[in-house]
Amino acid sequence: MKVLLIVDDEAYARQAVANTISWAEHGVEVHQVSSGKEALEFMEKRTVDVLMTDIRMPSMTGLELLEKVYQNGWSPAAIVLSSFNEFELVRSAMQLGAEDYLFKPTMMPTDILESVQRVLEKKKETKKKAVQAISKKEILERFLQGEKVSREKYGISEEQWQELETTEYAIASVRLTKYQDCLVRVFGDDLSLMQFSIGNVLEEVMGTEYECFLYRINYKEYAIICCKTEILEQNSCFIDGIYNKLNSGFTFLKLHYQIEVVAGISNLVQGAEALNRSYALAVELCATADSEVNKIRFSGALDISGSMKREMVQALNYIGENLGNKELSLQMVAEKIGVSKNYFSKIFKESTGVKFVDYITKQRMEQARNLYLNSDLKIYEIAELVGYSDWHYLYNLYKKIYGHSLSKEKEGKK
Repeated sequence: MKVLLIVDDEAYARQAVANTISWAEHGVEVHQVSSGKEALEFMEKRTVDVLMTDIRMPSMTGLELLEKVYQNGWSPAAIVLSSFNEFELVRSAMQLGAEDYLFKPTMMPTDILESVQRVLEKKKETKKKAVQAISKKEILERFLQGEKVSREKYGISEEQWQELETTEYAIASVRLTKYQDCLVRVFGDDLSLMQFSIGNVLEEVMGTEYECFLYRINYKEYAIICCKTEILEQNSCFIDGIYNKLNSGFTFLKLHYQIEVVAGISNLVQGAEALNRSYALAVELCATADSEVNKIRFSGALDISGSMKREMVQALNYIGENLGNKELSLQMVAEKIGVSKNYFSKIFKESTGVKFVDYITKQRMEQARNLYLNSDLKIYEIAELVGYSDWHYLYNLYKKIYGHSLSKEKEGKK
C-alpha cells in the first residue's frame, strides 16, 4: 500500500479528500494531520509516498513544510492545495519540488484521485529511469559537449561501450522563436518553469516510439539525442519519424501555449564520439530555419524518402498548423505551395510513404492524444481543435486505428 498524508488545518478539507474516495481499492493508505509540525513527526516514523498539503496554514505554511521535508532527505511526491489568488505561492511550491497542485474550491474526487495516481506513476518512472537510464544519459551528454570520454573514468562496461560505438544517432536542435507572451501569461515570467514545461512536452512527444534523451540547454534551446535502436528498412524512415514527432509537438505548443518553435535535425551518425559534430550541424541548421515557411531543417547530405523537397517541408508545416481546419484538403495544400494537385499527391506519397488522407488522420489522432493527456480540455473541444465536428467520430476513429480508446491512454499514463 502507498501512503498518502493529508496536511490541512481545516478538518472538513482533510475529510473531503480522505472520505470521498475508496482509497484502499486503489492501493492507497490515507493518514491526516492538521499541521506541518504533526506532518514532520509522522514522517519521522513512517515513509510517505504522497504528501498533500495546503499552502496557507498557521504556524508552519505548506511551503515551509516542503522545505523541511526536502532538507531532511525525504522524497515524497508532493501535491499542494491552493485557493483563490495564490498563483505565486503555487509557483514557489513547484520550484521547491512539488509535482502537482489542486484548486480547492473546484476540485472533484476524480481530480484528487487522478492527481495522486499521476504523481505516483511519475515517481515510479523517475526511480526506474534513475536505475536504468541515467548513466547512459549522462555519458551521452558528455559526448554531446565534446568531452573525451574514457571507459575507465566513468566505469563503463565493455558491453555498454560496444553499444555506444555501434548505435546510430540523430540529433535535433530545438529553439523557441516566439514565447514572450506565453512566458508572462502562462508562466508568470518564470523562465525556469517555462523551461521545465517545454522540456516535458518535447519528452512526451519524442518518447513514445524512440529512445530519446532531452537536454535543456537554456530556457529557449533544447537538444534531443535520438537513438536508432531498431533495424529499419531505410534511415530516412527514422528521420521522417523524428520530423513527424517534432511537428506534432510544435503544433501542440502553438495550440496550447502560442509558442513558435524551429528545429534542425542532423543526419544519422554512428558512434557516440560523433555526437558533438552532429550537434553542431543540428544547431547550424536550426539557426537557418524559418518559423513561417521552413521551421524544421534537415542536413543537406540526407536524402529523406527520395527527396524531401522545400515544397514538401512547407506543405507539412502548413498541415501541422491547420489540423483544426475542417476544410483541409489535398487541393488546399497543393494550392498553398503552388503545385498541381496530381503532382503534390505523387510527391507526398513518395516523401512520406502514406496517402495524404492517412497522414492527416494520423496527425490529428496524435494531436488529439497530446491534448487529451496534457490539457484539461474536454473531448468535444479537442475534436474541434483537430478538425472534427463530431467528438464521437474522433473517439471511435481513434479506437479503430489504435485498438484502444483515448480513455485507455490516460489510464496507461497513470
